[in-house]
Amino acid sequence: MARRQPAYIERGVNLRISALRRCRLLWASPEAIRSYPSSWVEHALFTFGDITFRTMEIAAAALQFTSTAIQAFHGCVIAIELFRTAQKMGSDAEFFNTGLEFEKYRLIAWATRAGILSDRENQKINWQLATIILRQLESLLTSANELRDKYSLEVSEADILAMNASHASEPPRSSVSKLIARLKPTLHTTTSKIISESNSAGRKLQWAARDRDKLKGLLERISGLIDKLEFLLDSTERQQEREKYIRLLREVISLTTTTTEAGQIKDLFESGQSTRKSINAAAYLKQVRLVLGADKRNDEIIPKQDGNIPGLKLPKLAVLGRSLKPWGDSELFSSNLEFATYRKQQVLVQWKITETMQWERYTAQMKCLAVFLLSLSDKSFRSLPCLGYYPLEAQGMHGIMYSLPEGGDWDLRSLKGLIATQPLVSLKRRLEIMREIADTVLQLHTAGWLHKSLRPENIIFIAPRGSDDKFFLNSGPYIIGYEYSRSDTNDSAALFTELPDTDLETDLYRHPQARGANRQTFQKRFDMYAMACIFTELLMWKPLVDIFSSYITPGLGDNIIAAQSSNNVIKLPSLEELLRNDSAVNSLVYQSGETLFEVVRTSASGGKAKGGDEALLEDQTAIVNKLEWCRI
Repeated sequence: MARRQPAYIERGVNLRISALRRCRLLWASPEAIRSYPSSWVEHALFTFGDITFRTMEIAAAALQFTSTAIQAFHGCVIAIELFRTAQKMGSDAEFFNTGLEFEKYRLIAWATRAGILSDRENQKINWQLATIILRQLESLLTSANELRDKYSLEVSEADILAMNASHASEPPRSSVSKLIARLKPTLHTTTSKIISESNSAGRKLQWAARDRDKLKGLLERISGLIDKLEFLLDSTERQQEREKYIRLLREVISLTTTTTEAGQIKDLFESGQSTRKSINAAAYLKQVRLVLGADKRNDEIIPKQDGNIPGLKLPKLAVLGRSLKPWGDSELFSSNLEFATYRKQQVLVQWKITETMQWERYTAQMKCLAVFLLSLSDKSFRSLPCLGYYPLEAQGMHGIMYSLPEGGDWDLRSLKGLIATQPLVSLKRRLEIMREIADTVLQLHTAGWLHKSLRPENIIFIAPRGSDDKFFLNSGPYIIGYEYSRSDTNDSAALFTELPDTDLETDLYRHPQARGANRQTFQKRFDMYAMACIFTELLMWKPLVDIFSSYITPGLGDNIIAAQSSNNVIKLPSLEELLRNDSAVNSLVYQSGETLFEVVRTSASGGKAKGGDEALLEDQTAIVNKLEWCRI
C-alpha cells in the first residue's frame, strides 16, 4: 500500500486532485510503480519536484520572517534598556521607567513562549504577523519624531557613556525596578545577554517628558502592541502568562516600602478592565496602610504626618454625631452587629465595647480603622460602603457605620447561620463563595493588610427582609469584622493584642499558634488558616465544630459549652489533625474533588515565612487561580 502523503500534499498546494492521486506513486513499492503507466510516473515525479521547490520557498520565507522577528525583538529590548539607562529629566521619569519595566517583562515572557530565546521557535506562532507587530513596537520606541510630536517626549542621543556589555549588566537602580529584578532575576540577565550580543554601537540617551498623561498614552500603546503579541499564543499559554503577570504585579505592590513606590503602580493602572482596577485598588490600600502604620514590616517607611503626600488623597474621616434611632421594631445596642436609622436611612452598625478608662486610647485606633474601611471602595474588597466612625462614650461603645442601598428594608444572614439552617446548597454556589472570599483575602494581603478575624460570622449576606435563605445565599457575600486589625505602635499593640471577647468555638478558626496567651505575632498564614476552615465548612456544608466532632473530638460542641460555663480551658482540635484523618479526607474529597481538597490543604498548611518572604503571595495566588479554573 502507498504510504501517507506529507501534510503539504494533503493541503493541496497548487495541485489538482488527479495529480495528488498520482503522487501516491512516489511512496509505492518498486513493483507497484512498474505496474502503473509510465506517463503517470513521469507526471507524478514532475509534480513532486514542483511541490518540493515551492515548499522550500515557503520554508525560506518562514525562516526569513522568524529571523526578522528576532531582530526586531532584540531592537525592542535594547530600546527599552536605553530609556532605563538614560539621563532623565522631569518628575515623571520614575513613573515612565516603572511602566516600561513591566512591559519589558511581558515582552520577554512572550519571547520565551514563542521560542525566540531558545532558538526553538514555536511553530504555532504566526511569524509574519509577529514580525509586523514587533517592527511597529521597535519603530515606536526608536522614532524620536513620533515620541516628540505625539507624546511630548524629547529624546536626543548623547555619546556620554557607551552602553556596552558591562554597563548593561548593572542591576536596575530605580526602586520598583529593583523589586521586579528581585522577583524575576532572569529578566535582567536576559536583557544583558541581548545587549552584549548586539552588534549595534553603544549609545546613551537623554530624554525629558512634559506631559504625564501623554506618557501614560505611550505606555498604553506599548502595552497594546504586546497584547497583540500575546494573542498569537494559544489560549492556555495566554492564561498562564496572564496569571504570572498578575502575580508579579501583586508581589511588587506587597514588597513596596514607601507610598511613592505603591503610588507609581496605582497610577499605571488607573483605568481598564476589572483586573487592572483591582491592582489599582490594592496599591491605593497599600498607600493608606503605610500612612496609618498598620501591620508594618521592618523595611517599610511610614511617611511624615504633615498631611501632604504627593499623589495620595486619603478618604476624609467622618466622625458621625447625630443620634441613632432604632430601625423598625428592633432595639438599639442589643447586638454587636445591628441595623439602625441614621438621617432617615437604614444603616448597619458594628460595635466594639471599651472600658471607660481606655476610651481615648481606643478612639485613635478606631478612627484609623474607619479610614481603612473608607478605603475599601473597590468592589474587589466585597465591603459594604463605610459611612464613618460613631462614638458613644457614655455607653463605652465605638461604632463603625455602613450604608445600605436606599429604598429598602434590609435584613442579613451570616454564613454561619445559613450553614446551620439551609440544608442543601449547590456545589456551584459554594465554589463561587469560595472564590469571592479568596479574592478578597488576596486583595487585602497584596496591600499587606491582615484581617485577623476571618470566620463565618463575619461573612454576611444582605437581602430584602422576608426573603428566604436561598435568596440570601445568592446575594453578597460581604466581608466585615476588621475591628482587630491594628496599627503597629506600642500603645495599639498593648490594646489590640488582647484576644477578642468571643467564645471558644471562635478559636477553632484560629491557627494553633495564634491561640492563647503565648500566641505568635499575627501573620498572613493565620488568615489563610481561617480561610481553610471556612472552605472546609463550605465544601462539607456543616459547622466546623460538628465536623471536628465527627472525626476528631466526639462531643466537642458540648465540651465547649461546659468549658465556657465553668470557665475552664480545654484543648481544641486543629485543621492539621482533620487533614491527617483518613475518613475526613475521604469524605472531603468525595464531596468536593481532588482540586478543591488541595485548595483547602494549601490554605491550611502554610509555614512561617522566612525573612523577606512574608510579602510574597505564592499560596494566595495559587489558590485563586485554582478556584478560577474550576468549573461546575
